[in-house]
Amino acid sequence: MSTVTLAVSAGDVASVPFLSTGPFTVRTYGDGDELVGMMGEHDVVYSQTLDPDVITRGAATGVRFIFDLYNALPAEAIGAENIGGFTDARQKDRVFDDVLHQFRVALRIGAYFVTSNDRQRDFWIGYALASGALRPSTLRGREVADIIGLAPFGMQDDDPVAERSALREDFGLQDKDFLLVWAGGIWDWFDAETPIRAVAELRGEGHPVCLAFYGTTHPNELIGAPPSVERAKSLAQRLGVLDEGVYFVDGWVPADDRADYLLGADAAVSAHRPSFETRYAFRTRILDHFWAHLPSIVTEGDWFAEYIRDEDLGVVVACEDVAAMKAGIIELTHRRVRRRVGRHIDAVRDAWRWSETTRPLRMVVENWDVLLVPGEATAEAADGTP
Repeated sequence: MSTVTLAVSAGDVASVPFLSTGPFTVRTYGDGDELVGMMGEHDVVYSQTLDPDVITRGAATGVRFIFDLYNALPAEAIGAENIGGFTDARQKDRVFDDVLHQFRVALRIGAYFVTSNDRQRDFWIGYALASGALRPSTLRGREVADIIGLAPFGMQDDDPVAERSALREDFGLQDKDFLLVWAGGIWDWFDAETPIRAVAELRGEGHPVCLAFYGTTHPNELIGAPPSVERAKSLAQRLGVLDEGVYFVDGWVPADDRADYLLGADAAVSAHRPSFETRYAFRTRILDHFWAHLPSIVTEGDWFAEYIRDEDLGVVVACEDVAAMKAGIIELTHRRVRRRVGRHIDAVRDAWRWSETTRPLRMVVENWDVLLVPGEATAEAADGTP
């Protein structure tokens, strides 16, 4: 029987009581030495990227790494307003170089990788080739799927249950109000302005449409509320809809409470601008749309937009197109449309449950001694040189 340990930074010790409810042991570490020591007690480490020194020292203990690459961070960071808290271009480049180095080391040392879809997998295969992580001498007869598997973020297996209709109760909305929910943060690459403008115009035309944002302030104080949140609020204020059709939930909604905010809505919206991030993003918030049986209004360009269009799970509109966003909202105000889309959501939901999305990963871990090929745990890999 396998032993699973969840390693938690001492800085996140407040999370330990909550995390300890799972079928695993929770242990905290204070520094890299403690984490490396913990790694040495295990056969496989599953993680997103780590400090390159920790990766290299951990690999030297004989542990094999599986890295989760669902977040294409280089594509996300390159166009961000700030990187590592810096806004100066030269400083941003310096931090960005550190990000690239971190992934070079992970790709050269990792035994196996997972990501969310074929678009992301192609991105990371290209990165692995460019960084020297894949060479004729290290390919060892493997195919693409043997190197990077698909194990996307999923949704919890149990269905949502709400104790209250938080958005309608807190903002005094009526049953006749068509409520759109923005289920997550408003990060740099998102476009909150277009849905706000669309709702403002629709309300001016007499449509009882409302839009509510939650997740506006990240619980990590180093991230907090990005400037895009204040821009969205300022626009709503200028258009005369702040707290009169467009609402913001201050702070962060705990994961265990989010059903209270989702189930009272009629549809969910996610809008972004064209960018590198858009091309390679996997928007985990969309899984909450499916979990809550909500039809989606999304902008084109990312992987989920194609999936939602192909499976008829909502409406896909052009980026930064207020008229198209208005038309999409109006389309989903019709009950017959929502019923049709709801049937299609029901048809795909089971495939997105964690028990299904993690199946390929579980298979690899259960057969790790046969399937996992160690990477190059060397000082050469750690310094990123070819």
